Amino acid sequence: MKGLRGSDVPFMTRRVREPAVGQSRVQGRPGSAQPPSVQPRSSGLDLSPRSAVEPSQSSGPAATEPASVESRLYPAPAFGGLRQLSASSAVVRLNPRQSGIGSLFVTGARGTAWEGEDRTTGAQSVHREQIGTPVPTAGNRPLVSFVNRDAVVVLRHVRMLRRALFIGAGGTMTVQTFDGSAIAVQGTLGPRQRTVLTATRIGALLELRAESVPEEWDDGEIWREFAFTMTVGLGTPRR
Repeated sequence: MKGLRGSDVPFMTRRVREPAVGQSRVQGRPGSAQPPSVQPRSSGLDLSPRSAVEPSQSSGPAATEPASVESRLYPAPAFGGLRQLSASSAVVRLNPRQSGIGSLFVTGARGTAWEGEDRTTGAQSVHREQIGTPVPTAGNRPLVSFVNRDAVVVLRHVRMLRRALFIGAGGTMTVQTFDGSAIAVQGTLGPRQRTVLTATRIGALLELRAESVPEEWDDGEIWREFAFTMTVGLGTPRR
């Protein structure tokens, strides 16, 4: 085809159209069904995606487990670290092993009272006179009772106990645990005073405290002083 210029042959030369006003010249990949993404012109805001922040890098307070009851206790001497409880050193605390293994033996008490986890209360004298509601454990053994002339707390079931009270017979009381640790209890020494020992369970630990009451008080007055109100079971129904 003589006389024709290459620019006039349509199938030999591809003419590139200029983009219309307002359109951008952006090329997508061949065969792609999705149109190419166009980044908007910045208006002063950062619209770029942010990566997730690790919990350890967050500015807010970290989530923590609630503190246990034992961790909130004030410092107290360890059981076995003192030889005697007195007016100046009236409190001692057992460790978890001492509080949960074997039995707690209290010698020199004329009577004991207890309050179970279910808020039932009872009391027993060294002569086996008993009032209130006992706290039975597996094996049909009372949680707190006298064995011979020793008041005994079965520590295997210590979580069934809220608190216990031991009334001195007139001399020094002693407390002993399975590991051989022991302590004497004098209370607040004074004229015409009687020594009283309280044992309180706090979480999984037992805390012992020496107290004194007037010597002439009977057991009932001492129970009331420490807010022990004896509960009486209804017993078995009649047939």
